[in-house]
Amino acid sequence: MPYANPTELYSSADLLAGYQPDAPMGFASSWDFGVFRQYIADGAASPKTLAIRRAQADHDAHISEALKHFLDNRTPKLVGIMGGHAVNRGDDSYRDVALLARELTRQGYLIVSGGGPGAMEAAHMGAWFAHADVATVDKALAVLAKATALPDLIGAIADDGTLVPDRADDLDAARRWMNAALEARALAPPETGESLGVPTWLYGQEPTVPFASHYAKYFQNSIREETLITNSRAGIVYARGSGGTIREIFEDAERNYYVKDAAAFIPMIFFDRDGYWQRDAEFDAAGKVTRPGLKVDDMMTKLFRLARGANADAYLRKIRFTTDTSEISDVLAAHAAVALQNMTHVVQGEPLKVSTAVLTRRMGD
Repeated sequence: MPYANPTELYSSADLLAGYQPDAPMGFASSWDFGVFRQYIADGAASPKTLAIRRAQADHDAHISEALKHFLDNRTPKLVGIMGGHAVNRGDDSYRDVALLARELTRQGYLIVSGGGPGAMEAAHMGAWFAHADVATVDKALAVLAKATALPDLIGAIADDGTLVPDRADDLDAARRWMNAALEARALAPPETGESLGVPTWLYGQEPTVPFASHYAKYFQNSIREETLITNSRAGIVYARGSGGTIREIFEDAERNYYVKDAAAFIPMIFFDRDGYWQRDAEFDAAGKVTRPGLKVDDMMTKLFRLARGANADAYLRKIRFTTDTSEISDVLAAHAAVALQNMTHVVQGEPLKVSTAVLTRRMGD
């Protein structure tokens, strides 16, 4: 399968082209999963040839150009919602993220997330239902609960891109998981909200969710991560997550560490009703996690006091550990004008005017 060079962002219909909802192996027939199979056969993160590497890079350059045109047509206030793929559709935290994304979309923000399952799916699902009432959202969540757990497709594709025969049950579970999402999506009113999904074929074993209105899908995860962080200029909300979410937190923190002033500091919202980001994990005698947590609140305070000393409070006010929608809205609204100005510079081809365009590292930092 040759790698196409897209001229516009993908839609869910593009990614799901060929998908067969009623066939036990129908999940594997989608265009998206077919590209993933080719990606595996071509060496995955270590392309086998220069020609493959260049073809993937060319695709990613084209999708970045398509994203630029998308942003140019909207000049949106982009709010990132990051979080782990393991957040279950039946979890309270999933519903919390969905309702927050719904509310922020109603306020005129464009949600951007990773396009994958878990907290990412919740973000796109909430944005999709922006014009629905909460009762309708809860009906859709009940449909999603028919297939709550993410199917495990790791190892379901052999090195040559073929399907592993004894993984048929897992692929069928992925079909049921996707079908629940499609059934839930259909419950939305005719007017649906937009959101931007930025997934990657590096994690192609995680199904791309069908709730985003637009997708910028990449081969290179490093470009994808940079795209997520740099375009979330209005602020980033961090739902509970682990390795990948931590990477995004500290990439965001690095960006904010070097901003020229507090006005340029992009809000960081740590969002979990159980205080996940404000406690350490607890374990039993066998080392099993009994209460999850990743304590980052002290680290954020120490990092920005190290950066700003006596002036740190103005920066730290833009870091919040809260699930209060009104508080989150106020923090984002206070930064919205700066975010919109920066996005305007980007789409007008004036990147050096963006307040975070040049991150100058001082000696000793």
